[in-house]
Parts: sequence; structure tokens; C-alpha cells
Amino acid sequence: MMLRNAVKLLIVLTLALPLVALVLVWVAGLLRAMGDAAGATAVGYVGTACQVSWFVCLVSLLISLAILVMNSQPPTPEEGE
Repeated sequence: MMLRNAVKLLIVLTLALPLVALVLVWVAGLLRAMGDAAGATAVGYVGTACQVSWFVCLVSLLISLAILVMNSQPPTPEEGE
């Protein structure tokens, strides 16, 4: 049960983190256009951390799904077939 919850969380993170990274890139560009280079750099670092987190979540999701599939029971043939 805990593995399924972890897979659900990783799916949500895998889908949401690219959107967050996209918004952070947009905010960094906006700050740079407004003349706030330090703020744009800080937001850029947060965006980079978000992209690294996305990659880690993607690899973790792949491993979790592999473990989930390997732990599942094969279907048993019903009598009479």
C-alpha cells in the first residue's frame, strides 16, 4: 500500500514539476527585463533545482513502477479453462 502511495506522489510530481520550472523561467525573464539581475539569478537557481528534482522524481518513478510490477501476483488460471 505504501508503494502505491509513493507511485501516486511521484506521478503528481513528475507532471507538476515541469510546469513549475516553466513558470520560474518566465519569472526569471520578467525580472531580468525589469532590471533585477540578482532576483533573476536567484529564481534561475530555484528553477535549476526544480529541474534536478524533476529528473530525480522521474528516475524514482521508473524504479517504483518496476518494483510494483515485480511484486504483483501473476493472474491465476480459473478452473474450467
